[in-house]
Amino acid sequence: MTRSISYSFKRLIVSFLAVTLICLWSMNSSRVDEKFRTGARETQEVGKRFYVKSGKCEMRYVDPFNAEFLKINRPKQFIPCTNESDLVSAHYDKILHQYVLHINEEVLHELSGSKTNDFACFYQKIIYGQSADHYDGKGRRTKISQNYLVPLDVEGMLVECTTADEMRVLQRDAFVFVQYKDPPQKVRLEKRASVIMYGIDTVSRTNLRRMMPMVHEFLKSPGWYEMMGYNKVADNSFPNIFAMLTGISPESAESRICNTDADGCLDKIPFIWKEFKKVGYSTAYAEDEEHSNTFNYAKPGFAVKPTDYYFRPFLTALENETSIQYCPGCQMKYCLGRRLANSYIFDYCRQFMQRFVADRPIWGMFWTNHYSHDDLFMLSAMQHKILEDLLSFEKDGAFEHTIMIFFSDHGARFGPLMYTKEAFLEERLPMMFIYLPPWFRIKYPQYARALAQNQNRLSSNFDLYNTLKHIINIEGLVESTKRSYDCPRCQSLFYPLPENRSCSEAGIPEAYCTCHNYEEVQEDRGTWRMAELVVDRINQYLQHHNLQSLCSNLTLRVVNVTEVRMLEIEEHVSQGKGLRHYHTKFQVHQNLAQFSATVLYDRRTEELQINVELISRINKYRPDAECLEEDVQKLYCICLSKIRNNETIFTFQ
Repeated sequence: MTRSISYSFKRLIVSFLAVTLICLWSMNSSRVDEKFRTGARETQEVGKRFYVKSGKCEMRYVDPFNAEFLKINRPKQFIPCTNESDLVSAHYDKILHQYVLHINEEVLHELSGSKTNDFACFYQKIIYGQSADHYDGKGRRTKISQNYLVPLDVEGMLVECTTADEMRVLQRDAFVFVQYKDPPQKVRLEKRASVIMYGIDTVSRTNLRRMMPMVHEFLKSPGWYEMMGYNKVADNSFPNIFAMLTGISPESAESRICNTDADGCLDKIPFIWKEFKKVGYSTAYAEDEEHSNTFNYAKPGFAVKPTDYYFRPFLTALENETSIQYCPGCQMKYCLGRRLANSYIFDYCRQFMQRFVADRPIWGMFWTNHYSHDDLFMLSAMQHKILEDLLSFEKDGAFEHTIMIFFSDHGARFGPLMYTKEAFLEERLPMMFIYLPPWFRIKYPQYARALAQNQNRLSSNFDLYNTLKHIINIEGLVESTKRSYDCPRCQSLFYPLPENRSCSEAGIPEAYCTCHNYEEVQEDRGTWRMAELVVDRINQYLQHHNLQSLCSNLTLRVVNVTEVRMLEIEEHVSQGKGLRHYHTKFQVHQNLAQFSATVLYDRRTEELQINVELISRINKYRPDAECLEEDVQKLYCICLSKIRNNETIFTFQ
């Protein structure tokens, strides 16, 4: 019998491959930057100083390893879920067209402390629920024999192996399977690109370079294009992902279709996966955190199964039926049973591609947030795992068929990076890489050229949505499709974006726009008064939503930083009225909550224009807002039941 390779040994192999990759790159470079070799600044972009530079947009380059960051840098070590080898493993038999369970007898002997094969292994089927977002429980216990063929109706299972007398559990495990389904309809004969969206929550392009230099090095391989002018369009995950998957904002959805907070609404939304399915694509969607799931955190979720393969019921079963471990400093579930939470997502994605990508077009989105959301430094611990994922896709040949979008929704929104001078850019510039397979670049050279050209031009989530629509209709075989509703001037990234493009033209509100030059102003009565008025608007907002019985009235404690936007040619602000754009960061007395706001303000007349729902909360707010369910209102609510005495004043460094 062949002994199962432990996860730590796999990581050693990946580390060797990654170091070899970097060394090969370095040998071909005329000058190796010593700081890069020790995990520091990158040579390629330091000389540019701008990700985007045009008359309407100057998006400054951020040195990943500037002095401010080095003071707070706390890299993490990888924490395995277990040091045990797999007693039961699963693989797909291409001849039998079924998944096979193999029992490793050497591991069995180790765990049982016996050289005999006296053991019993059973599985219970995870039963898919009537509601799309739930499971209905577990099936009966079924005994597993060596090389057991998994029935085709089993898409998820919980496994338990015991001693023969069932007095002692040897190992528990869980598996999820992508079983065969017929394609939605007969696929047309022409070759169509599959699309896989592999996303990691809360990763800025700068933090990727800091925390995952090996992954970033891989993403510089031929065929990959980095959208260095990619700018988020909203505050948190839901509206940013919603924009790229629908072309509209939640607010527009409410006025045109339904309120996304209402039961049944998400089933009515024209998500892009519905468009892909119409033209013959098989579809999949998976996330790795039940509570903070994009469509379930303060949202109703789906009543009807949204894609052909939908992971959430299995995730619910895993979180309820397996042991859970948390990593230090994390509120999200790190391990589900013996495996990393995101390992299930990767396995589901890999199976989906292995089963279908060579035979039919597929679209899938696979999203992970359990390790990246709460601690920006955990990315450093996970870089070997993510690099292994990408190398596995490459080894499988998936990249030969697939346009892969490796992306995030936003950068860090709270934590130590929010106290640095570059916090505004850090939060608003998520990573975005797009891979085009060789055949696609040959068949559509004009699209590859445009994508390369667009790397240093301002782009947004709405442009990505238009790109997905373009892929669907790349041969003009379906009816002409409309562009993003909330950004009529946005377009596919396969066409050259306007070089001189403004945030408004890309559907990016001023509160999130990174194109403009702001300079710090000295604190005075005017800056205090402006912040005071912003706090008043927050209180009015809470009162308007009848939350004063739950949420405390806020009072200003500290104005930390105030910046004013420098006037530019063709300035659209009404200079005659004295209105100017400002950034203000401030702290209130109540639980020392910290906020950042972009406002239009006239220091002379004290006229203030602001959309409260674009104000960012920049320290952790969940514990303060447990009395509310609505995700936006949580940002501004300090529950009366959670008010605490504050003995320490926190200020921005």
